[in-house]
Amino acid sequence: MEGDRRDRDVYSEVPRGWVRHPRERMLITPLVAGVGGLLAFFTVVAVVVWLPIHTFDPPPSADWAPLSSQAVKGRNLFASNGCYVCHSGYSRPQDVREALYFLYPKVSQPGDFWGSDQSPNLLGTERTGPDLSQESGWHPDDWQYAHFYDPRYMDPKSLMPDMKSLFSDRQVTQLVAFVEQRSGKSGLLRYAGQLYAKHAVLVNQGFPEPYKGFQGAHKPIVEANEKGLKPPSTQLEEAPNLSQIDRSYWLSGDPLPVTTANLFRGKEVFLERCVGCHGLKGNGKGPGATFLSPPPADFTSADDACCGGDTGPGDFYYRILRGWPGTAMENFGERLSVDDIWRVVLFVKTIPNGTLKPNRVPTPKDYIVWQPSKELLAWVKTSQQLANNASFDKKAVTDPYLQEAMRVFPGLAPTDSMMLNDGKTELSLTSAAAGIKALYQDMLDRAWSEAQARGEKLPDPAQKAIAPEVPGQQ
Repeated sequence: MEGDRRDRDVYSEVPRGWVRHPRERMLITPLVAGVGGLLAFFTVVAVVVWLPIHTFDPPPSADWAPLSSQAVKGRNLFASNGCYVCHSGYSRPQDVREALYFLYPKVSQPGDFWGSDQSPNLLGTERTGPDLSQESGWHPDDWQYAHFYDPRYMDPKSLMPDMKSLFSDRQVTQLVAFVEQRSGKSGLLRYAGQLYAKHAVLVNQGFPEPYKGFQGAHKPIVEANEKGLKPPSTQLEEAPNLSQIDRSYWLSGDPLPVTTANLFRGKEVFLERCVGCHGLKGNGKGPGATFLSPPPADFTSADDACCGGDTGPGDFYYRILRGWPGTAMENFGERLSVDDIWRVVLFVKTIPNGTLKPNRVPTPKDYIVWQPSKELLAWVKTSQQLANNASFDKKAVTDPYLQEAMRVFPGLAPTDSMMLNDGKTELSLTSAAAGIKALYQDMLDRAWSEAQARGEKLPDPAQKAIAPEVPGQQ
C-alpha cells in the first residue's frame, strides 16, 4: 500500500518550472453537436438538391419531344407502381452497361427531360432491370402487352413480376404509350419504323391486327387469311420477308461444325430464351403466342427447314442477331455470343426430328441441311442481286426517315421496288421512308397539341421542326 502511494506521488508530481495542465472539459455539448449536425445536413441538401432544382434550367435538347396525354397517364402509372426502382430512366456516359440492351444507345442529356410532363424525372439508379430511357420503338406494342402480362412469356429468365392482376386493359395501353414515347424524337422515329414494319408484315402475311391490352391472354392464336394473299407471279414469294434481312446473309452457311456439343448447346440456349414464344415443342405455340400478330415461327416443318426461301442459316442468324421489326422477334445480339447464336441456328434445323423432346440429345444425324431453291437463286441473280447491297453504297445517307427505313428493311437497295404478297401494296425504301415520316409527324403533332391543351410549358415552335436524330446509324 505504501509503495503504491509513493508511485502515485511520483507520477502526480509536476517538474519544477512546469505548469499543471488545466482540467479538460467537453466544449461541444449534445445541444451544440445536434444543432451543428442539422446545419451540416441542411447545407448539403440545399447545395445538392434545392439549389440545382431552382437554378439549373437547361434548354430542351434537339431530341426532346412532349408526351401525349395517354403517355402522361402511363407515366403516372409507371411512377406510382415504383417501376423506376428497378428500371433507370437515363443512360449515363460513364455507365458501362450503356450499350447492353439497345442497338444504338444514346447517352441522356439534361435537355431530354425538359418540361413539366417529365418532372419530377424518373431517373432511378438501379439496374435490376434494363435502362428504359431509350426503350421506345425496340419492341412492338403486342410484345409489350405480353411482357407486362407475364415477363416470362417474352423472356423465360426474367426477374420482373407479372402485371396481369395490377393493370386493366386501359391502363396497360397507357403504360405502353409511355414506354413507346418516352425517348424523345429519336425514340418516336424508331416507334414509327416499328409501326410501319408491323403494317407491312401483317399485310404481307395476311394476319389481322394483334389483340389490345391483355385480351390476348384469353384469345386464340391469330390465323392468316391465305385467300387474301396474291403475290405477283414474277416475284419470289419470300422476297418481302428477305427485305428485312441484310442480303449479304441470304446465302450464308453456318460457320460452326454440326457436332453433338454445338447442337446440345443450341438446345440449351433455345430452352432458356425462346420457348416463351416458340413453345416447348418449337411449334410457335408458347404462352406468349396468343398476344402476338404475326404469331411466332413454327420450326417443326422439315420442308421449311430444308427448302424455305427465307429459312437459310444466314436468315435465321440475322433475325436472332438483329430482330425482326414488326414482329415480336427481338434482337439477341447484345445478350448472346456470336457462337451461341449460330448454335441455336444449328439446333433449330433439328427440331422437325423431335429433338425438343425431354432428355433427347440432338445429334448430327438430326440436322437438316438447307439448300437455296432454284427460285431463290434465280431471284438474286436477276432482281435483288447480292452485289447491290445498300450497305456497299459509298454515298452517305443523311435523311433520318430513309435511315430508319434502311434499318427496318436492310435487304432493300435504294433502287429496289416490289409488291407485298397482297399484290397491291408497294414496298421500297422510298415508300417506307415516306410512311415512317408520316407516322412520326402525326405522333409528334398530336403530342404537341395535347401538351398545349393540358397547359404544359412548350418551347419555341421551331423546336418541333428539328429533325430526329438516329444515334449510331451508318
